[in-house]
Amino acid sequence: MKKQEPSKLVEFNNLPKDIIFDIFSRIPLKTLCQFRVVCKKWQFHLCRNPEFRVFYHKKHKINPILIFNQQNTENPSTQLSSYFIDGTRLSQISTNFAQPLVSIFTCNGILCLISKTNVFLYDPITKLLSNLPNSKRFKSTFSWAFGYSKFRNVFKLLHFYTIEKFDNFHYCPINEVICEILSKPISDLWVDSLEEWRNLGNCPYEFLGRKNYAFVDGKFYWLVRENKFNFHCIRVMSFHLETEIFGIVCFSRNFSDRSVECLDLVEIRDRLCMTDRLPGQSSMNIWMMVKEDDGFANLWVKKYEIDLNGIDHHDVRILGHFPRRNNDDDDDEGEILMKIGQSFGFYELENGVYREMTSEVNKQEWGLQLLLNRKSIL
Repeated sequence: MKKQEPSKLVEFNNLPKDIIFDIFSRIPLKTLCQFRVVCKKWQFHLCRNPEFRVFYHKKHKINPILIFNQQNTENPSTQLSSYFIDGTRLSQISTNFAQPLVSIFTCNGILCLISKTNVFLYDPITKLLSNLPNSKRFKSTFSWAFGYSKFRNVFKLLHFYTIEKFDNFHYCPINEVICEILSKPISDLWVDSLEEWRNLGNCPYEFLGRKNYAFVDGKFYWLVRENKFNFHCIRVMSFHLETEIFGIVCFSRNFSDRSVECLDLVEIRDRLCMTDRLPGQSSMNIWMMVKEDDGFANLWVKKYEIDLNGIDHHDVRILGHFPRRNNDDDDDEGEILMKIGQSFGFYELENGVYREMTSEVNKQEWGLQLLLNRKSIL
Protein backbone atom coordinates (compact mmCIF):
# COMPACT_ATOMS: atom_id res chain seq x y z
CA MET A 1 0.00 0.00 0.00
CA LYS A 2 1.40 3.37 -1.02
CA LYS A 3 2.17 5.66 1.87
CA GLN A 4 0.42 8.99 1.88
CA GLU A 5 2.86 11.87 1.60
CA PRO A 6 2.67 14.45 4.40
CA SER A 7 0.83 17.62 3.38
CA LYS A 8 3.03 20.60 2.67
CA LEU A 9 2.59 23.77 4.65
CA VAL A 10 1.28 26.66 2.63
CA GLU A 11 3.20 29.86 3.24
CA PHE A 12 1.16 32.94 4.02
CA ASN A 13 2.51 34.90 1.06
CA ASN A 14 1.43 32.12 -1.31
CA LEU A 15 -2.20 32.29 -0.24
CA PRO A 16 -4.74 33.69 -2.71
CA LYS A 17 -4.97 37.45 -2.68
CA ASP A 18 -8.56 37.48 -1.41
CA ILE A 19 -7.62 35.40 1.64
CA ILE A 20 -4.64 37.65 2.41
CA PHE A 21 -6.92 40.69 2.18
CA ASP A 22 -9.48 39.11 4.51
CA ILE A 23 -6.81 38.25 7.10
CA PHE A 24 -5.24 41.70 6.99
CA SER A 25 -8.64 43.39 7.29
CA ARG A 26 -9.24 41.67 10.66
CA ILE A 27 -6.14 43.24 12.22
CA PRO A 28 -6.40 46.53 14.15
CA LEU A 29 -5.31 49.46 12.05
CA LYS A 30 -2.47 50.57 14.33
CA THR A 31 -0.97 47.05 14.31
CA LEU A 32 -1.53 46.73 10.58
CA CYS A 33 0.59 49.81 9.91
CA GLN A 34 3.47 48.19 11.81
CA PHE A 35 3.27 45.11 9.56
CA ARG A 36 4.48 47.12 6.58
CA VAL A 37 8.10 46.52 7.58
CA VAL A 38 7.81 42.69 7.69
CA CYS A 39 8.57 42.06 4.02
CA LYS A 40 8.27 43.65 0.59
CA LYS A 41 5.06 41.81 -0.30
CA TRP A 42 3.31 42.98 2.86
CA GLN A 43 4.56 46.49 2.24
CA PHE A 44 3.14 46.36 -1.29
CA HIS A 45 -0.34 45.28 -0.12
CA LEU A 46 -0.48 47.70 2.81
CA CYS A 47 1.12 50.73 1.14
CA ARG A 48 0.79 50.51 -2.62
CA ASN A 49 -2.05 48.16 -3.52
CA PRO A 50 -5.22 50.22 -4.14
CA GLU A 51 -7.32 47.02 -4.24
CA PHE A 52 -6.59 46.30 -0.59
CA ARG A 53 -7.31 49.87 0.48
CA VAL A 54 -10.71 49.74 -1.26
CA PHE A 55 -11.40 46.33 0.36
CA TYR A 56 -10.45 47.61 3.83
CA HIS A 57 -12.50 50.80 3.62
CA LYS A 58 -15.61 49.00 2.35
CA LYS A 59 -15.37 46.49 5.18
CA HIS A 60 -14.72 48.90 8.03
CA LYS A 61 -16.18 52.20 6.78
CA ILE A 62 -13.75 54.21 8.90
CA ASN A 63 -15.70 57.05 10.44
CA PRO A 64 -14.68 60.68 9.90
CA ILE A 65 -12.77 62.41 12.67
CA LEU A 66 -13.21 65.89 14.11
CA ILE A 67 -9.92 67.60 14.95
CA PHE A 68 -9.90 70.15 17.78
CA ASN A 69 -7.02 72.40 18.74
CA GLN A 70 -6.02 74.03 22.02
CA GLN A 71 -2.94 76.24 22.30
CA ASN A 72 -1.10 76.45 25.61
CA THR A 73 0.63 79.80 25.96
CA GLU A 74 2.50 78.93 29.14
CA ASN A 75 4.76 76.18 27.72
CA PRO A 76 4.11 76.97 24.78
CA SER A 77 2.60 73.80 23.31
CA THR A 78 -0.39 72.51 21.34
CA GLN A 79 -2.86 69.80 22.24
CA LEU A 80 -4.90 68.12 19.52
CA SER A 81 -8.09 66.32 20.34
CA SER A 82 -9.53 63.80 17.87
CA TYR A 83 -13.18 62.76 18.06
CA PHE A 84 -14.32 59.72 16.09
CA ILE A 85 -17.86 60.15 14.80
CA ASP A 86 -19.79 56.92 15.48
CA GLY A 87 -23.51 57.55 15.27
CA THR A 88 -24.11 60.15 17.97
CA ARG A 89 -21.19 59.03 20.16
CA LEU A 90 -17.86 60.85 20.11
CA SER A 91 -14.77 59.21 21.61
CA GLN A 92 -11.77 61.43 22.34
CA ILE A 93 -8.09 60.77 21.58
CA SER A 94 -5.71 63.54 22.65
CA THR A 95 -2.12 64.22 21.61
CA ASN A 96 0.37 66.81 22.84
CA PHE A 97 2.97 68.65 20.76
CA ALA A 98 5.83 70.53 22.34
CA GLN A 99 5.40 73.64 20.18
CA PRO A 100 2.57 75.88 18.97
CA LEU A 101 1.06 75.07 15.57
CA VAL A 102 0.48 77.78 12.99
CA SER A 103 -1.54 75.73 10.47
CA ILE A 104 -3.23 72.32 10.32
CA PHE A 105 -4.14 70.68 7.00
CA THR A 106 -5.58 67.29 6.16
CA CYS A 107 -5.72 64.95 3.18
CA ASN A 108 -6.92 61.33 3.15
CA GLY A 109 -6.78 60.96 6.89
CA ILE A 110 -3.26 62.34 7.40
CA LEU A 111 -2.61 65.65 9.14
CA CYS A 112 0.05 68.11 8.05
CA LEU A 113 1.05 70.13 11.11
CA ILE A 114 3.02 73.32 10.61
CA SER A 115 4.76 75.31 13.32
CA LYS A 116 6.95 78.37 12.92
CA THR A 117 10.04 76.23 12.33
CA ASN A 118 8.92 72.67 11.50
CA VAL A 119 6.52 70.59 9.39
CA PHE A 120 5.16 67.24 10.55
CA LEU A 121 2.93 64.51 9.13
CA TYR A 122 0.72 62.87 11.73
CA ASP A 123 -1.84 60.06 11.74
CA PRO A 124 -4.34 60.55 14.61
CA ILE A 125 -5.42 56.89 14.39
CA THR A 126 -2.02 55.19 14.58
CA LYS A 127 -0.33 58.21 16.26
CA LEU A 128 2.64 57.89 13.92
CA LEU A 129 4.60 61.11 13.39
CA SER A 130 7.34 62.06 10.93
CA ASN A 131 9.34 65.22 10.38
CA LEU A 132 9.58 66.84 6.95
CA PRO A 133 12.65 68.80 5.83
CA ASN A 134 12.51 72.46 6.76
CA SER A 135 12.14 75.04 4.04
CA LYS A 136 14.77 77.77 3.93
CA ARG A 137 11.90 80.23 3.30
CA PHE A 138 9.91 79.68 6.48
CA LYS A 139 10.20 83.31 7.60
CA SER A 140 8.58 84.60 4.40
CA THR A 141 5.75 82.02 4.28
CA PHE A 142 2.62 83.18 2.45
CA SER A 143 0.46 80.04 2.28
CA TRP A 144 0.44 76.21 2.18
CA ALA A 145 -1.45 73.39 0.43
CA PHE A 146 -1.38 69.66 1.20
CA GLY A 147 -2.58 66.92 -1.17
CA TYR A 148 -2.25 63.28 -2.13
CA SER A 149 -1.53 61.71 -5.52
CA LYS A 150 -3.31 58.35 -5.72
CA PHE A 151 -1.56 57.50 -8.99
CA ARG A 152 1.96 57.83 -7.60
CA ASN A 153 1.07 57.08 -3.96
CA VAL A 154 2.78 60.21 -2.69
CA PHE A 155 1.77 63.17 -0.58
CA LYS A 156 2.78 66.59 -1.87
CA LEU A 157 3.13 69.80 0.10
CA LEU A 158 3.09 73.20 -1.60
CA HIS A 159 4.79 76.12 0.12
CA PHE A 160 4.15 79.66 -1.11
CA TYR A 161 6.49 82.40 0.07
CA THR A 162 7.09 86.03 -0.88
CA ILE A 163 10.06 88.01 -2.11
CA GLU A 164 10.09 91.76 -2.63
CA LYS A 165 10.88 93.15 -6.08
CA PHE A 166 10.62 96.54 -7.73
CA ASP A 167 8.10 96.85 -10.57
CA ASN A 168 9.77 99.08 -13.16
CA PHE A 169 6.55 99.46 -15.16
CA HIS A 170 4.40 100.73 -12.26
CA TYR A 171 7.33 102.28 -10.36
CA CYS A 172 6.53 100.60 -7.05
CA PRO A 173 7.80 97.69 -4.91
CA ILE A 174 5.71 94.53 -5.11
CA ASN A 175 5.75 91.16 -3.36
CA GLU A 176 6.11 88.24 -5.74
CA VAL A 177 4.75 84.88 -4.61
CA ILE A 178 7.08 81.93 -5.26
CA CYS A 179 6.05 78.28 -5.01
CA GLU A 180 8.12 75.27 -3.94
CA ILE A 181 7.02 71.64 -3.56
CA LEU A 182 7.97 68.62 -1.45
CA SER A 183 6.99 65.00 -2.23
CA LYS A 184 6.63 62.27 0.40
CA PRO A 185 6.02 58.66 -0.77
CA ILE A 186 3.64 56.55 1.29
CA SER A 187 6.28 53.80 1.49
CA ASP A 188 8.41 55.96 3.83
CA LEU A 189 5.64 58.11 5.23
CA TRP A 190 6.69 57.59 8.84
CA VAL A 191 10.42 57.79 8.26
CA ASP A 192 12.30 61.05 8.79
CA SER A 193 13.78 61.27 5.31
CA LEU A 194 15.82 63.86 3.44
CA GLU A 195 13.59 64.88 0.55
CA GLU A 196 14.43 68.27 -0.90
CA TRP A 197 12.15 71.17 -1.73
CA ARG A 198 11.92 71.85 -5.46
CA ASN A 199 11.33 75.36 -6.75
CA LEU A 200 8.38 75.77 -9.15
CA GLY A 201 8.95 79.47 -9.84
CA ASN A 202 6.51 82.37 -9.61
CA CYS A 203 2.85 81.81 -8.83
CA PRO A 204 1.13 83.12 -11.98
CA TYR A 205 -1.85 84.76 -10.20
CA GLU A 206 -2.58 86.66 -7.00
CA PHE A 207 -4.45 84.97 -4.15
CA LEU A 208 -7.71 86.50 -2.89
CA GLY A 209 -9.76 86.16 0.26
CA ARG A 210 -8.65 83.84 3.04
CA LYS A 211 -6.28 81.87 0.80
CA ASN A 212 -8.42 78.77 1.39
CA TYR A 213 -8.15 76.03 -1.19
CA ALA A 214 -10.22 73.05 -2.29
CA PHE A 215 -8.51 69.76 -3.18
CA VAL A 216 -10.53 67.73 -5.69
CA ASP A 217 -9.50 64.78 -7.87
CA GLY A 218 -5.77 65.48 -7.74
CA LYS A 219 -6.03 69.26 -8.19
CA PHE A 220 -5.84 72.27 -5.88
CA TYR A 221 -8.14 75.25 -6.48
CA TRP A 222 -7.89 78.83 -5.14
CA LEU A 223 -9.71 82.11 -5.71
CA VAL A 224 -7.27 84.46 -7.44
CA ARG A 225 -7.07 87.67 -9.40
CA GLU A 226 -5.96 87.12 -13.00
CA ASN A 227 -4.55 90.64 -13.25
CA LYS A 228 -2.70 91.87 -10.15
CA PHE A 229 -3.76 95.46 -10.82
CA ASN A 230 -7.42 94.70 -11.62
CA PHE A 231 -9.36 94.27 -8.35
CA HIS A 232 -12.54 93.07 -10.09
CA CYS A 233 -11.04 90.23 -12.12
CA ILE A 234 -11.77 87.18 -9.91
CA ARG A 235 -10.81 83.76 -11.28
CA VAL A 236 -10.21 80.20 -10.04
CA MET A 237 -6.60 79.01 -10.22
CA SER A 238 -5.82 75.28 -10.39
CA PHE A 239 -2.69 73.26 -9.75
CA HIS A 240 -2.43 69.71 -11.14
CA LEU A 241 -0.63 67.50 -8.64
CA GLU A 242 0.69 65.11 -11.32
CA THR A 243 1.90 67.58 -13.94
CA GLU A 244 2.70 70.31 -11.35
CA ILE A 245 1.29 72.96 -13.68
CA PHE A 246 -0.87 75.97 -12.75
CA GLY A 247 -3.99 76.78 -14.76
CA ILE A 248 -7.21 78.82 -14.80
CA VAL A 249 -10.73 77.40 -14.48
CA CYS A 250 -13.73 79.16 -16.02
CA PHE A 251 -15.52 81.55 -13.69
CA SER A 252 -19.29 81.77 -13.95
CA ARG A 253 -21.00 85.07 -14.77
CA ASN A 254 -23.23 84.37 -11.77
CA PHE A 255 -20.36 85.52 -9.56
CA SER A 256 -19.23 88.49 -11.65
CA ASP A 257 -20.80 91.05 -9.30
CA ARG A 258 -19.67 89.34 -6.08
CA SER A 259 -16.90 90.44 -3.78
CA VAL A 260 -14.44 87.73 -2.82
CA GLU A 261 -15.75 87.82 0.79
CA CYS A 262 -19.03 86.29 -0.49
CA LEU A 263 -17.35 83.29 -2.12
CA ASP A 264 -15.50 80.21 -0.93
CA LEU A 265 -14.27 77.02 -2.59
CA VAL A 266 -15.10 73.62 -1.07
CA GLU A 267 -15.11 69.95 -2.05
CA ILE A 268 -18.47 68.18 -1.91
CA ARG A 269 -19.01 64.63 -3.18
CA ASP A 270 -15.61 64.70 -4.92
CA ARG A 271 -16.65 67.77 -6.93
CA LEU A 272 -15.37 71.33 -6.91
CA CYS A 273 -18.04 73.61 -5.43
CA MET A 274 -18.32 77.30 -4.68
CA THR A 275 -20.40 78.72 -1.85
CA ASP A 276 -22.14 82.01 -2.60
CA ARG A 277 -23.76 84.06 0.17
CA LEU A 278 -24.54 87.76 0.01
CA PRO A 279 -24.36 89.84 3.22
CA GLY A 280 -27.68 89.97 5.04
CA GLN A 281 -29.10 86.86 3.40
CA SER A 282 -30.13 83.87 5.55
CA SER A 283 -29.44 81.30 2.83
CA MET A 284 -26.35 80.04 1.06
CA ASN A 285 -26.14 78.83 -2.54
CA ILE A 286 -23.74 76.04 -3.49
CA TRP A 287 -22.62 75.89 -7.12
CA MET A 288 -21.06 72.66 -8.38
CA MET A 289 -18.72 72.37 -11.33
CA VAL A 290 -19.84 69.73 -13.82
CA LYS A 291 -16.83 67.92 -15.26
CA GLU A 292 -15.99 67.74 -18.94
CA ASP A 293 -16.61 63.98 -18.99
CA ASP A 294 -20.25 64.67 -18.00
CA GLY A 295 -20.83 66.25 -21.39
CA PHE A 296 -20.14 69.85 -20.42
CA ALA A 297 -17.02 71.98 -20.52
CA ASN A 298 -16.58 72.87 -16.83
CA LEU A 299 -20.09 74.26 -16.38
CA TRP A 300 -21.12 75.69 -13.00
CA VAL A 301 -24.61 74.60 -11.94
CA LYS A 302 -26.57 75.57 -8.84
CA LYS A 303 -26.73 72.34 -6.83
CA TYR A 304 -27.96 73.24 -3.33
CA GLU A 305 -29.58 76.11 -1.47
CA ILE A 306 -29.00 75.93 2.27
CA ASP A 307 -31.58 77.60 4.47
CA LEU A 308 -29.86 79.00 7.57
CA ASN A 309 -33.21 79.44 9.35
CA GLY A 310 -32.95 83.18 9.69
CA ILE A 311 -29.37 83.17 10.97
CA ASP A 312 -27.69 86.35 9.82
CA HIS A 313 -24.11 85.70 10.89
CA HIS A 314 -21.21 86.79 8.71
CA ASP A 315 -19.07 83.75 9.64
CA VAL A 316 -20.69 80.79 7.87
CA ARG A 317 -18.39 78.16 6.38
CA ILE A 318 -18.43 74.55 5.20
CA LEU A 319 -15.64 72.58 6.90
CA GLY A 320 -16.06 69.23 5.16
CA HIS A 321 -18.31 66.67 3.51
CA PHE A 322 -18.79 62.96 4.23
CA PRO A 323 -21.37 60.21 3.53
CA ARG A 324 -24.22 60.16 6.00
CA ARG A 325 -23.49 57.99 8.99
CA ASN A 326 -25.06 54.51 9.18
CA ASN A 327 -26.24 54.70 5.57
CA ASP A 328 -25.28 52.06 2.99
CA ASP A 329 -26.84 53.91 0.05
CA ASP A 330 -24.07 54.78 -2.44
CA ASP A 331 -26.29 57.48 -3.99
CA ASP A 332 -26.87 59.23 -0.68
CA GLU A 333 -25.68 62.83 -0.91
CA GLY A 334 -24.33 62.77 2.63
CA GLU A 335 -23.77 65.61 5.07
CA ILE A 336 -21.65 68.70 5.38
CA LEU A 337 -20.07 69.99 8.57
CA MET A 338 -20.88 73.69 8.94
CA LYS A 339 -19.51 76.46 11.15
CA ILE A 340 -21.98 79.22 12.00
CA GLY A 341 -20.43 81.79 14.27
CA GLN A 342 -19.03 79.84 17.22
CA SER A 343 -21.31 76.81 16.83
CA PHE A 344 -21.05 73.76 14.59
CA GLY A 345 -23.58 71.39 13.09
CA PHE A 346 -24.37 68.88 10.36
CA TYR A 347 -26.56 69.63 7.33
CA GLU A 348 -28.14 66.78 5.35
CA LEU A 349 -27.87 67.76 1.69
CA GLU A 350 -30.68 65.49 0.51
CA ASN A 351 -33.31 66.38 3.12
CA GLY A 352 -32.20 69.93 3.94
CA VAL A 353 -32.16 69.18 7.68
CA TYR A 354 -29.69 70.97 9.97
CA ARG A 355 -28.84 69.80 13.48
CA GLU A 356 -26.36 71.29 15.87
CA MET A 357 -23.47 69.28 17.20
CA THR A 358 -23.74 68.01 20.76
CA SER A 359 -23.63 70.78 23.34
CA GLU A 360 -20.57 69.19 24.99
CA VAL A 361 -18.55 69.78 21.83
CA ASN A 362 -19.93 73.23 21.08
CA LYS A 363 -19.38 74.57 24.60
CA GLN A 364 -15.83 73.35 25.12
CA GLU A 365 -12.89 75.74 25.00
CA TRP A 366 -11.20 73.87 22.18
CA GLY A 367 -11.30 75.25 18.67
CA LEU A 368 -12.73 72.93 16.00
CA GLN A 369 -10.21 72.99 13.15
CA LEU A 370 -11.39 70.60 10.45
CA LEU A 371 -13.08 67.37 9.45
CA LEU A 372 -10.72 64.53 8.64
CA ASN A 373 -11.88 61.70 6.37
CA ARG A 374 -9.81 58.72 5.21
CA LYS A 375 -10.69 58.09 1.57
CA SER A 376 -7.98 56.08 -0.12
CA ILE A 377 -5.23 55.16 2.36
CA LEU A 378 -5.22 53.20 5.59
